[in-house]
Amino acid sequence: MPEGDTVQAVRSSRAVRLSFLTLGVAALAAAGLVSGGSPGPAPYASAAALTAGTGHQAGRAAAGDIRLEAGTLPVAGAHPVTDAASASRLAGPLHGVARYLRTRHGVAQVALFNKLTGRTYLLSGGRDTQYTASIVKADIMALWLWRSQSRPGTIPDSMPYSIKYLLQNMITMSDNVAATSLFYFSGGCTTLTLFNTLIPTRHTRVGCETPTYYGWGNTTTTAADQVAIVRTLAYRNATLERDAREYGLHLMESVEPTQRWGITCGPWGTQCAAPDYAPPDPDVTVALKNGWKFLPTCAKQDDSCPWQVNSIGWVRGKGRNYVLAVLTTDDPPAPGTAGLDYGISTIQGVSQRIWANLAVRPAR
Repeated sequence: MPEGDTVQAVRSSRAVRLSFLTLGVAALAAAGLVSGGSPGPAPYASAAALTAGTGHQAGRAAAGDIRLEAGTLPVAGAHPVTDAASASRLAGPLHGVARYLRTRHGVAQVALFNKLTGRTYLLSGGRDTQYTASIVKADIMALWLWRSQSRPGTIPDSMPYSIKYLLQNMITMSDNVAATSLFYFSGGCTTLTLFNTLIPTRHTRVGCETPTYYGWGNTTTTAADQVAIVRTLAYRNATLERDAREYGLHLMESVEPTQRWGITCGPWGTQCAAPDYAPPDPDVTVALKNGWKFLPTCAKQDDSCPWQVNSIGWVRGKGRNYVLAVLTTDDPPAPGTAGLDYGISTIQGVSQRIWANLAVRPAR
């Protein structure tokens, strides 16, 4: 699990060896998340306090997107929700999630894209950005898939064995050495930052290598940006070709049992306990990447530190098709992995509720 220094400024692009002639795309503004919150139970708004408005999915125009934000501050073009019934209708798949999160310690962000309706939903208890920990490995993988598309043939057959080996270890086992190798040899934070303009991400700041830390684990991001990254892997787009996306999803579908917690809970049932968490359901595909670490702002980097625990991915089956990102920070310090387990439990509670909310309703 990555630990280390805080994020530094982006390095000089002189070390970059890739050609980015097509990367002049600037990330457009996305709807901001309401900040707030403090240590202890996060101040999530009730359903009646949610505000809704139209916007762009991570900077890309997406007709029909809905922004749900915790708090009472309206976003541009939004209209305040004044009654509980209207708030519940607008919350849709996030119904009950804010209520549940008020019972949990720490601060969470939730972003959901429902492919079946084309709508995006956001909920935040505070903090505009959080640390990625190892979920940034999905972003590093997407960069290598994009880079490999220029080779003759199809992915993965056209890729060098060494790159496939590193990608497999990085995603299925969350191996940090593999991630550091792929991050460094692709050009580090400069290259990944430029690649992210293709997606685009709006609020992600890639962590850079320092003399004592490999950097990537201290990337900061939002749940909305993570949904944008996973959407690039899950659905047809101009950045990644079909064979690249299919290979990336295959790796994310092959995460080892001890790391398949998080957004699998609900889609694969409600028995989601360690060590193997939810047993796969053959009728539901879940492609995910999780991340966890002590908060890098805590100097001791031991059991006295709060945790960052995240889960992102794509779910399809039983009438659902969606991308979900749940980020949690300030999960309480505890001996051993108890702090990590607390964050996992929070994420799985969110995932179960969203899965249930998206159940296909019989026609009347």
